[in-house]
Amino acid sequence: MKLEEVAISGLTKHFGKIVAVDHMELSIPAGTIFGLLGPNGAGKSTTTRLLSTLLRPTEGTAVVSGHDILEEPVRVREITGVLPEESNHTVYPTLTAYENLEYIARLYDVSEAEIPERIEELLKFMELWDRKDDKAGELSTGNRQRLALCRAILHRPKVLLLDEPTSALDPIAAKRVRELILSLSQQYKQTFFINSHNLPEVQRVCDRIAIIDKGKILLQGKTQELRTKLLAKQEFRIRIVGDIEKASSIAQSMNFVEGVKPEVDSILVTIENPTENNSSLMQALLSDGIRIVEFAEEEATLEDLYLEVVKGGAE
Repeated sequence: MKLEEVAISGLTKHFGKIVAVDHMELSIPAGTIFGLLGPNGAGKSTTTRLLSTLLRPTEGTAVVSGHDILEEPVRVREITGVLPEESNHTVYPTLTAYENLEYIARLYDVSEAEIPERIEELLKFMELWDRKDDKAGELSTGNRQRLALCRAILHRPKVLLLDEPTSALDPIAAKRVRELILSLSQQYKQTFFINSHNLPEVQRVCDRIAIIDKGKILLQGKTQELRTKLLAKQEFRIRIVGDIEKASSIAQSMNFVEGVKPEVDSILVTIENPTENNSSLMQALLSDGIRIVEFAEEEATLEDLYLEVVKGGAE
């Protein structure tokens, strides 16, 4: 059983009458890549600021790698790496890319012998090595974002708090960031707390997720388990040769079929208890002269889960 790296208990933050985070309870095992999902204004960035000790909670607390954010804020800052919202504006514009990282390395007491190697490794990985002598203020928005990410992970913190880590990046750079997160998690067993609107990205990298809306956690757990648990009805794509309308009509006549969506060469069918009922549907189609080319489950996505949970929370 993995130890908790981040334990959040009753965490609450008010801004006047607005409740940005509402009695949050979360437990994140060490070495986990965790994703916090939610619409704009849901409380994601506020949560990150609370965990990084940039904000003080109204109620409750959190423990990060054994250190309470209220009782040991300095120690929490030492063991975390933070990529804040709009992080490309947080680099020092008059220092070069190399000098930005060199300054952070010394601030976090990285040994002098390791500093050049770590900086070179990160800048090369993020394809910034040829820009190492350029002032940070002269870099593009995307390159400043890459530099800010290098700065967050340079001292190999136990916990990384990343707010929209790929928001300003092109698809190739975003892919490299995902690869870096997975590599660091495997190599150094670091724990990642990622805020993101990018559902496909979270689905690719996160072991566990929580969905937040209006400051409240609506659902949390392992990514795959949540998708499987929530989406009890399964959708199947039946690709056919023949009359799409006829196939749709046959499917709709079956009492275990909840929905049918005709497409160009196939029908999407939502089926209750597919283990018991798929063979009956297939037999009905075949016996009526429908030639089936493919009968395959449509994999539920994180977007399906997200939309269903947020919609349910709003009702």
